[in-house]
Amino acid sequence: AKIESEFGSDGKYSIDIHGGGADLLFPHHENEAAQSRCATGKELANYWVHNGFVTINGEKMSKSLGNSFFLKDALALYHPEVLRFYLLTSHYRADFNFSEEDLKASKKRLDKLYRLKKRVYGMKFPENHKADFEDELLHVLEDDLNTSKAMALVDEMVSNLNETLDNNPKDKVAKKSILTNLAYLDKVLGIATADVFDYFQFGISEDDKTKIESLIEQRNSAKKAKDFATADGIRDEILAMGIAIMDTPDGTKWEKS
Repeated sequence: AKIESEFGSDGKYSIDIHGGGADLLFPHHENEAAQSRCATGKELANYWVHNGFVTINGEKMSKSLGNSFFLKDALALYHPEVLRFYLLTSHYRADFNFSEEDLKASKKRLDKLYRLKKRVYGMKFPENHKADFEDELLHVLEDDLNTSKAMALVDEMVSNLNETLDNNPKDKVAKKSILTNLAYLDKVLGIATADVFDYFQFGISEDDKTKIESLIEQRNSAKKAKDFATADGIRDEILAMGIAIMDTPDGTKWEKS
């Protein structure tokens, strides 16, 4: 009766997705599935998902080898989305070889995506406009969650839309495509979700942020007073800190150069 109540009497699965490491496929999960069938006459799970293992620079990650690491250490140096992007570049069933060189390469790829997002900063999201590559992206994800191929599609989309805007900076269709494609990536893969300037400010200390914001306020006050010499001097001071500034309809925005 207890098993019947947990599995239900309507033939539905009790678990949609059952996950675990590839080493658990046999005998643990095969036994688990067989026991459930014998006890209930039903399947335990709809999908069985087995992930690969993590290696560090080609070696198995273990405490004994002293090559294990914590995500909190990586997150202190890289924006969280960089880690997400990096993990998505590998298929979940494949062994994942972590290296900082590959992590930096993923950051460059994500930077390009945010640079594309910057090109439509402040634009209103179009109504009833479907993402251009929605069908293609879903097609590869439906193939056993092929995220590595999905990320290749993202790179291709960024390259194509950048080229289109380079040839015609006022192309409204391309800009609509950027907005809808980015929104779809946010929904499906959880990337390109951050404010573009917040993303490029990652790693700046709170003290430096306060100083930069103060200098920007001083520059804006000088510009309002038409003291352009002072405003230009403050801009040069900000640039010397390795910070680029951008005057927008929403105010002055800044990021790391």
